[in-house]
Amino acid sequence: MRSYESGAEIAASPDAIWAILVDGPRYFHMREEYTGPMLPLIWRSMPDLQPSFDEFAAGLERRAEAGS
Repeated sequence: MRSYESGAEIAASPDAIWAILVDGPRYFHMREEYTGPMLPLIWRSMPDLQPSFDEFAAGLERRAEAGS
């Protein structure tokens, strides 16, 4: 199995973070997980999604710490 994940230490209260995460209309969730017998054949042709995951975590951090 191959997967991407990202995290950030956020200087904001849990309430501020949860207010962003449960704001369904404005929340964008990303998770990619690849499994199966074809994975070894296609993995190298797939783009690197890690920068997108890192930007998502950083964006959440910025938004929570800005208080908006």
